[in-house]
Amino acid sequence: MIRTVLILILCLATVSAASNPAKAQEPGREIYMKHCFWCHGEEGRGDGPAATGMLPAPRDFVGAEYRIRSTPHGQLPTDEDLRRAIAQGLPGTPMPGWENFLSDNELGQLVEYLKSFSPRFQTEKPEPMKTPTGTGSTERGKEVYVKAKCFMCHGESGRGDGGITAALNYQWGLPHPARDLTRGWTFRGGHEPSDIYLRITGGLNGTPMGPYQDLLDEQQRWDLAHYVTSLDREPTESSDDFVVVAVSIEGEIPDDPEAQQWQQAAAIAVPLAGQVVLDPPTRWWTPTAVTATVRALCNGREIGFLLQWNDPTGPDTTRPDTTRPDTVLADSALLQFATEEGSKPYFLFGDADNPVRVWHWRAGHAAEQSTATGSGTTQIEPEDFQVTSSWKEGRWHVVFRRPLSGEPKFEAGRFVPVLFSLCDGGNGESGGVRAISTWLYVTLQPPSTIRPWLLALASVLGTVVAEIWILRKLRS
Repeated sequence: MIRTVLILILCLATVSAASNPAKAQEPGREIYMKHCFWCHGEEGRGDGPAATGMLPAPRDFVGAEYRIRSTPHGQLPTDEDLRRAIAQGLPGTPMPGWENFLSDNELGQLVEYLKSFSPRFQTEKPEPMKTPTGTGSTERGKEVYVKAKCFMCHGESGRGDGGITAALNYQWGLPHPARDLTRGWTFRGGHEPSDIYLRITGGLNGTPMGPYQDLLDEQQRWDLAHYVTSLDREPTESSDDFVVVAVSIEGEIPDDPEAQQWQQAAAIAVPLAGQVVLDPPTRWWTPTAVTATVRALCNGREIGFLLQWNDPTGPDTTRPDTTRPDTVLADSALLQFATEEGSKPYFLFGDADNPVRVWHWRAGHAAEQSTATGSGTTQIEPEDFQVTSSWKEGRWHVVFRRPLSGEPKFEAGRFVPVLFSLCDGGNGESGGVRAISTWLYVTLQPPSTIRPWLLALASVLGTVVAEIWILRKLRS
């Protein structure tokens, strides 16, 4: 009798939940309102109180235009797709991963609640695509890259600087050019060949990136995925290197960025972020330069820096600013040094108590040197450095050279604070609207001496003498 009653209660509870889906989704709603509402909004339209200024904007769950899926173009994502996006987050976006904060059960409840925002989940059953398991060919994939005209958007070298990408993104209302394929960590669905295969096959809903399922056969898509993976030269957004060591060389510091001498210096990957601008007081959320590579050389007379970065909008030397008639936009780079050892002034142009020395390069313009004690306090000085620049395959290469006799003083054992800042004129950047790094340090490689060899020789001789002494004692 008791068993029958329990079964009846369970049946009634199941029927009640089925007839009242909102009540069945209540646990998921509680999780959503605690963690997700702030960005995605109470009704799931991507308009939460923290959404303003976010790039990309939070997902609109009502529109259900999901880009990162394992399903064909136009279809909804699977439950596993949603779970993965929530658990691991979306790299290169404000969406963090929640796997360390939510249990498996809570992730499942949240997935069910997210699906309640769109009625499509009630009638459509998404089916995941299969990925090949065979071997892919990078060489064949490169041929497919050309055949499928991927370079028209992603560029010849995959840096997102293709000729039609800006026009396409403007037409679709998107803020950035095509994906830079050399920066794997920004691939929101992962950067393994299997992940990229799904993006190629199913496309990205709501973007110019359409599906290639009917345009390329399976092997071609698999080969293309392997080629895209081979372009990934920047697998992470962070760097553990905070010291730029100027390597000692013989002869002159070359102006040619492809000269062999530069390969002797370690390439330091410097992450960049949008600067907080003064008018209006907010952060610049849409810089196109997000990483720069820095190398440094020294020959005993001069120090040289090679600064390189991707610029998907092309080489801009003089571009009128439609919003500020008196401003001319141009690609530019700043090297900013603290004038006092150990000090770390305010990030951009220092502050009243901590002046900075600035080297300023602008494409198509004369270089400038200045001292600044805050925004708007720049004092132009005669420059004591030389700069040469070149543009190749969607990338700027700028060489700065200066005698060691100037200020700041560079020497072995002395760590001079330095930061790097870039402007993309084609992205409307100038003044305080720019990408900027944190403070790093620059120092010279210690000169080579014979002291280590003398110490090693002394150690060996000392060991021999000690052994002879011990042997004599034993014999006596």
